[in-house]
Amino acid sequence: MLHFTSRPFLSIVSLIIVTSSLLPTPTHAIVPCTSPTICETTLLKGSKCSKDGYCTNPFMGGCLKTMLESERYSQKYSDDTDSADDDADENDSSRENAVDMRAWRRRLLSTPRVCNSEDDDDNDVATSSESIASSSPGQSSCSKNENDYAEVRLWAQNWEAGFVLSWMMQIIYSELLGVPSTVETGVRDKNVNFYDESNSMGYGKSNDFEFFQRAYDAEGGDCSIYNEANKREAGGDGDGEYIPCAHAVMDVWSTNPDLEDAQRKGVVEPGQFVGMVGHQGWQVTKSSIVNDSSLANIYGIRGRENRRKLADRFKRPTTWKYYCNSISPNNCTSDDGVATRPPAADGSEDGSYFSSGSYTGFFRRTEKNDCDITENCTGHFMDYPCGWSSYVKQQLKHNDVALESNGEDISGGYSYTSMVEIWNAANATKSDVIGIWWSPDATHNMFRGSGSDLIPVTLPEPTQECVENRVNLLKRCDPSATEFDIYGDEKGACGEPFTSTQKLAVGNMQSNIAESLNPKSRMSPAYDAYKDFSITELQVADILTAWVDRGRDKFGFDLRYATCEWMVENLETVIQSVVPPTHPRAFKGASNTSPLAIVALVFSAITITFTICTVCAMWRKHQQGAIGRAAQIEFLALLLVGLFLVSIGSLLLALEPSKWTCTGSIWMITIGYTTQLVPTMIRVSAIIKIVRASMKMKVVNVNRKVLLTRSIGLSAIAALYCTVWTIYDPPQSQTSLLVSEDKNDFGETIVSVSNYCDSNLQIWFIISFICQAFLLVG
Repeated sequence: MLHFTSRPFLSIVSLIIVTSSLLPTPTHAIVPCTSPTICETTLLKGSKCSKDGYCTNPFMGGCLKTMLESERYSQKYSDDTDSADDDADENDSSRENAVDMRAWRRRLLSTPRVCNSEDDDDNDVATSSESIASSSPGQSSCSKNENDYAEVRLWAQNWEAGFVLSWMMQIIYSELLGVPSTVETGVRDKNVNFYDESNSMGYGKSNDFEFFQRAYDAEGGDCSIYNEANKREAGGDGDGEYIPCAHAVMDVWSTNPDLEDAQRKGVVEPGQFVGMVGHQGWQVTKSSIVNDSSLANIYGIRGRENRRKLADRFKRPTTWKYYCNSISPNNCTSDDGVATRPPAADGSEDGSYFSSGSYTGFFRRTEKNDCDITENCTGHFMDYPCGWSSYVKQQLKHNDVALESNGEDISGGYSYTSMVEIWNAANATKSDVIGIWWSPDATHNMFRGSGSDLIPVTLPEPTQECVENRVNLLKRCDPSATEFDIYGDEKGACGEPFTSTQKLAVGNMQSNIAESLNPKSRMSPAYDAYKDFSITELQVADILTAWVDRGRDKFGFDLRYATCEWMVENLETVIQSVVPPTHPRAFKGASNTSPLAIVALVFSAITITFTICTVCAMWRKHQQGAIGRAAQIEFLALLLVGLFLVSIGSLLLALEPSKWTCTGSIWMITIGYTTQLVPTMIRVSAIIKIVRASMKMKVVNVNRKVLLTRSIGLSAIAALYCTVWTIYDPPQSQTSLLVSEDKNDFGETIVSVSNYCDSNLQIWFIISFICQAFLLVG
C-alpha cells in the first residue's frame, strides 16, 4: 500500500545514467482496426476505430471513470455496497479519516478527467461535475479546468517503471484532484502522455536535469508557454530545437554533477524517498543455475580453474544478419529452425539479436570461447553501454572472472534494445546468458516462470570503502583513459549496494503555488500530492507483471491498463494516502440574489428615489417662492447632491465588483460624504461663531460666498484624492475564498467564492475611512 515518508535525500551511488544518444527504441505498433468491435475486443470497451484506422485509447476521458463503468467494477464502491465511513465506529478515531468511496464513485463516473495544455482545441470539453452529472458516457473526453489550478508536467524518464510512476501521478492529478497534468519525454517525436489517443509509448531522455531549469525560469512555472514554440518547430523542417520542461520526476536512481549543481542553486529541491528500493547487479539465467549452481556465486566462477567452464557455457550472441550470412545452412531463404526469413531489406533488422516469430537468436562459440587455441579464453558477459553506470570491468578483473562483453558499443557494452533482445534470445533458445541488469524492471517479470528467470549472482559484499574506490564513470568510455581509469584497483571490486530511489521537484514549485496571483491557484493540491506520493518496488513489480501477462498491445495500451487496474484496485488507499484534506474542492460563487445583496440594492434604490423626489419638490417650491432666503438653497442643494452620490456609491457596492464599479463606488462615496457633510459642518461652525460673538455683544459678518467656496473646495480636494488614487493604485475586483465544512453529493468540499473591491495599498482606504469617520462624528 502507499505510505507516507519524510526520509531525507540520501547520497546515492550513480545508477543507470542514460544519455540522450542512448534512447531505448522498443517498437510502438498501433493496433489496426476496421471496426470498433476489434478495438473493444483487443484493448477495452470504449476504444474506437479512428478514421485513420487504429484503435484509440479508451482512457482518454479518464482511466478510473472508464474502469468503474465496466462490468468488472460496476459494483465497486456503488451505493448498494458498504462505505468505509459506515464501518467506522462513531467513537473511533478512524472515522475522522474515513473516505466516502460512494461519493468518490459518483464524482469519477460523472466527471471526465481535467483537460491539459496538450489536449486538442477541438476536444470535447465538459464543465463541472454538477453540471455534467447527466451527461452520457463518452460524451466529453475532458472537463474544463474550472479550479484554475496550474498545470504540472511530469518527466517520465525512459524506462517502464518511470512511466508507471508518472502515469500514476497524472491520474491522481487529472482525475482525483482536478490538476491539469502532462508528461515530458524530452524528445520531440516521443510521446508518453497517459491519455494519448493512439496509446503512444515513446522512450525519451532520462536524467537530463536541465528540464527543471526551464520550469524554474518560466513565469509562474508555466511549462505550457513552450508548447507553441515546440509546435511551430514541429510544423517546420523538424530541425529546430525542442524545448523540454518539467516540474517533477518520480523515479530517480542517480545523482550527477548537473543535478548537484541545480540543487545548490535551488533550481531543484532535495530529493525525497519515493518508497522503492532498487538494485542493479549481475544476473544469470535460471536454467544455467539449475545445471550448475556454482554460477550463482562469485566463488564458483572466479579463478583460472573456472575459465574453461565459463568459456564453454557462456557463448557469444549473434546478430540476425551475421547468422544468415555466415551460419544458416540456407542463408535464411527458408525456415531453418532459427530464422524464418532474412532480416528486412532496409537494414533495420541487421543488428537484431531476436525477433519474435522470425529469429530466435543464436549463441555461438568464437575463438574467444576456445580455450584450446586462446590462452586467455573468456565466456560472454552482457554489459551496459557508454553513458550507463557500470563497474563490471573492475569487478571482472579484480575478482579474476574470465568473462568479457563484446557488444557494438565502444565500451564493449550493448544498447538497451540489444540487451532486451539477448535476454529474449536466451529464453527462446534456453541458452546460458550472464549480464548486468536492474530491478524493479519489467524484464524480470517477463521471464518469471519461464526457466530463464533472471537470478542474481552474489558478489563480494559492498562496503563504504569499496564504493569510494569505484572507477570514475566519466572515464569509462574516454579514449584517453588509462588502464587504471578503466579497471581501478581491487578495493572497488565489490557488488552493488541497494539504492533508495528518489523523486525530485523544481525548486520553486511550492512557492509558485503559494504566490500565484490567482487565489484559486493558490489552493492547488499539486505539491502536497507530490510530497505524499509513495510506492514500493513490490507494488511496481506487480504492475509490470500484469503488463507482461496481458500480452495484447505491449508497447501501447497494456502498460496503461496495468497501471490503471492497480489504481482502481487500490483506489481507497491511494485517496487516503495522497489526496490532501478538504480536497477535491468545488468553488461556488456567491449569488447576486442573496438576501443581503437584495436588501442593499432595495435600500439604495429607495434612497436614490427619495433624494430625486426631494430635489424635485424643493425645486418646485423654490420656483414658487415658498422657500425663504434663510433656508440658504445653495447649502441645501449641496447636501442633496452629496446624499445622491452616496446613494449611487452604495448601489455600486451592492453590485458584482468590477473595475468600474469599484472605482465608481470610491468616487461616489468619498466625494458624496464630503459634499453632504462638509457644508453642514461649515454652517454649524459659523453659527457657533455667531453665538459666541453675541454673548460678547459683538457684531459678526458671515460671508455666504466664502462658506460655499470652502464647502466646494473641500469637495474638490476629495475629488483630487480620488483622482490620485485611481491613477496610481485603482481599486480592482478581488476574490475571497472561504473553505467550508460542507460537501456536495460528489464529496467535494465547498469553497465559497466572493468578490470585493481592494487596492494594493490599504492606506488609501484607511485615509478615506478616517476622513469619513471624522465627518460623521463632527
